[in-house]
Amino acid sequence: MTSGATRAGISVALLTSLMIASEAEAQTETKAVASGTVLRLAHFASVNPDCTSRGVTVVRVTDAPTHGAVQIRRERSFTTFRKQQQCDDQRVDGTTVEYRPERGYLGPDRVGLDVIYPTGNERMRVYDISVR
Repeated sequence: MTSGATRAGISVALLTSLMIASEAEAQTETKAVASGTVLRLAHFASVNPDCTSRGVTVVRVTDAPTHGAVQIRRERSFTTFRKQQQCDDQRVDGTTVEYRPERGYLGPDRVGLDVIYPTGNERMRVYDISVR
């Protein structure tokens, strides 16, 4: 028989290992933006071979920037696909994420995103941003 304290300890250890695994799986990208301008971080989309949308890609901010703001909106835009390269030169329905630094700020910032595709695939993205 397992005590409540032991079960709680196991639960905390499991949760901690899942959090560490999630951080380890996050794809990190470095970007730069001029102070006072907007940086497009990405346009996330999932398409069929004929470039029609597979559905809505949900994007959530997991790590908000300290010195700026993130805007997430659905729109038709360009993106780069690894498997559906024939769609790279077409605007496709998806979710665009932009970062705007605070007025007058210069220095580093960071944004973390959780991207959930209509296929059920989930990707963690981290953007290290240099505001210049």
